[in-house]
Amino acid sequence: MSNVHTLNDIKDREGGSYKKPGHWLGSAYEQELEKKLRSITEFNSEINDLSEKLVNKYNEREKEFENKASQLIASTTKVRSQLISERKSHLESQHELEAKYTAEIKSLKSNIKTLKREATLTQKASSADKVQILSLETKVRELEGKLDDLELDQVLHDSNVVGGLIDEPAQINSSDPKEIDSLRLELEQVRGDLSSKKYEIECMEKGIESSKNIYNQMIDSLFLTRSNLIEANRSLREQLALKDNNEVDRPPPPINNLKENESEQVPKELQLSALNPPPSQIFSAGGVEAVSLPATAPIVTSSLMSPMLIYFILTLVLITIIWFMARKWWNSRKKSNIEYSPYQNYFLSSPGISEAELYDRRRLVGDRN
Repeated sequence: MSNVHTLNDIKDREGGSYKKPGHWLGSAYEQELEKKLRSITEFNSEINDLSEKLVNKYNEREKEFENKASQLIASTTKVRSQLISERKSHLESQHELEAKYTAEIKSLKSNIKTLKREATLTQKASSADKVQILSLETKVRELEGKLDDLELDQVLHDSNVVGGLIDEPAQINSSDPKEIDSLRLELEQVRGDLSSKKYEIECMEKGIESSKNIYNQMIDSLFLTRSNLIEANRSLREQLALKDNNEVDRPPPPINNLKENESEQVPKELQLSALNPPPSQIFSAGGVEAVSLPATAPIVTSSLMSPMLIYFILTLVLITIIWFMARKWWNSRKKSNIEYSPYQNYFLSSPGISEAELYDRRRLVGDRN
């Protein structure tokens, strides 16, 4: 019967512990089995070495991934703090704009109240002037009637004198030409006052119309200011909402730097575990906010400079128109106070003659007649 050797005997033989002379395997099957065992042992050692190398590389990759995750967390924290500061600056700029526009609206409302008050006073003054114009027109009609009566009396008197009906024409004072001249002077003065009042009312009506136009322009600018404020608030809210929506999670970079020959030798379980790390390693890298942070407050401020310039120009125009109206009214008032008829100007232009002296001389002439 042939000798039978176990695996321990073969292992001892490979290690050199089995040194019995003349002790050989009995068949070719045992030799083939010995070769297979040797190849399996060598393959097992190679597998152990490769797995040890892969574990070391995986640990290195895991450390690199942890470093990248910490960097991503730091950048996320920085971006969030920057976003918070941007929100604070936007809110501050919004409050500043609201305060600015509120002050502008209050000033415009006060200007509108002032314009309304001035328009009311101007309308009252124009109504008083209209009443005065009516009285002046009545006086003009009365004076014209008196003048016509006097001229008619003079014509009748002249015709009677020519016909020999009246012997003493000097005793009739009703048709005195000097009285007619005085009535004409008074009528001319009243007509001058009437024309000056009409011109004054025309200037007031033009001023009221210009004030109404400026009032409408200020109302339009007020609505434009409110619409600009609403638009600025809406744009700021849209920008903040856009920044909130752009907060996305950035996936970690895949680990694909291994060699092709090593990846082919790695089992599928190890490859999947390397490409898909556990959730405890993923959530720390989430919340990356890839957003752009444009500075939009200066753009809104520059777009709101044009309404301020328009309001300033409108205020200057309003002040100029009010000053022009006041000057016109004062000149017309002064002109109406010193305006005389052509006859009065002629007599008063003589040296040493005043209006009081002229009136006294008229009385003396009338008394003599």
